Amino acid sequence: MCQQTNENDIASCRYQELNPEMDAFLSEYLEDGRRKGLQESTIHLHDKIGHYFLSALTRIGCVKPQEMNPQNIGTVCLSVSSKWYLSHIRTFLRYAYQSGHTDRDYSGIVPLFKRPQPYPSVYTTDEILKIESSIDQTSPHGKRDYAALLLATRLGIRSGDISSMTFKELDFDRDLILLTQHKTSVTIELPMVPDVKTALERYLQEERADNESPYVFLRIIPPYSHISVQAITKIVRTAIETAGIDPGKRKQGAHAFRASLASSMVNDNIPYEVVRKTLGHTDQNAIRSYASLDIEQLRGYALPVPEAAGTFAGFLEGRWSLS
Repeated sequence: MCQQTNENDIASCRYQELNPEMDAFLSEYLEDGRRKGLQESTIHLHDKIGHYFLSALTRIGCVKPQEMNPQNIGTVCLSVSSKWYLSHIRTFLRYAYQSGHTDRDYSGIVPLFKRPQPYPSVYTTDEILKIESSIDQTSPHGKRDYAALLLATRLGIRSGDISSMTFKELDFDRDLILLTQHKTSVTIELPMVPDVKTALERYLQEERADNESPYVFLRIIPPYSHISVQAITKIVRTAIETAGIDPGKRKQGAHAFRASLASSMVNDNIPYEVVRKTLGHTDQNAIRSYASLDIEQLRGYALPVPEAAGTFAGFLEGRWSLS
């Protein structure tokens, strides 16, 4: 039985068979998403949460879409402990109305919930330079690791895109990287800055195995497949440790360097929209998270500290005590 909506509950609910009416309803919803061009990863998530939602409705006596009402929908929503599922349920209910499965749009009764935006992990410019310099380029895979790291620190490329980078995406003649992002399927054009170009050329000419693989970054032992995302994370973690940098609670992966790059750009007065496009975000609202990094700009809006007066001034001067 699925009593709460945590990750394990959704996984177990996924294997509970739906009755024919609910199963057909869910299948139509997923197919509608595919027609709209949603990524398969998104379809997969909608499938899991939709299956949970319909299973939960069935358990309380709602066995077909037409029987959904404010009471049974509210009962299921109130049992949700991971509140970010609610936005998916709201989308599901909106589809139910638009497709004629319900006579009312019940999406409005689902509680609104905005997933908290975590504060980005940021490394300073000095820290990043130390991290880059910590890699021993004379080791058997040092030049590979250094080139991969620079793609993250200097250009903010995601680890998945570094791992699967192919030669088709590298234009050494025009000093460009034409990258189709796996997360968004959007192609972005990045400058192959001199340090990155030099690091890539040294790796390709002096270290990379003589292999016909289309991938740039290969393992150093057979079979020479491209390195994994986990390998890139290990490269970053090892470099941070070797550099003697205390990460504290900051993340230790390539993604932290995307936030660091954003922080550096906005503090250099580069417009947020330019930062968004440089990092390849498709969401127009993504630039809002950069505001929390724009420390230098925020200082201009700081209010002056008022002069202490009255009892508070007496307390600061030692003329009053709390006892």
